[in-house]
Amino acid sequence: LNVSWTVVTGTAIGFVVRYSTDSGTETDPPSDATKRPGITATSTTLTGLQSGTTYYVWVAAEILGAGVQGPYSMKVSGIAYSVPGTPTNLMISPPSGSCDQLMVTWT
Repeated sequence: LNVSWTVVTGTAIGFVVRYSTDSGTETDPPSDATKRPGITATSTTLTGLQSGTTYYVWVAAEILGAGVQGPYSMKVSGIAYSVPGTPTNLMISPPSGSCDQLMVTWT
């Protein structure tokens, strides 16, 4: 699941991303939400998620010099999808009675 955000002007040195299948509240992730601190870019990819499952995501800034974390953003949600595997048993053949078409099948 790819997540990106816009930086609000300030003294952020990094970001904390929390995510969960529990929707929590608009600005508070549940206490058991997975935490990914130390992100320095304005995007990240959440991996190892269950395909077809909705995840809720919150982002907070790590504040320069204060040693603290700012408040969490409003939550957003997305559905994780797995990339299908490489097709196997690829077959190309002309359909019955056709000379100007090809049929492609795979498993």
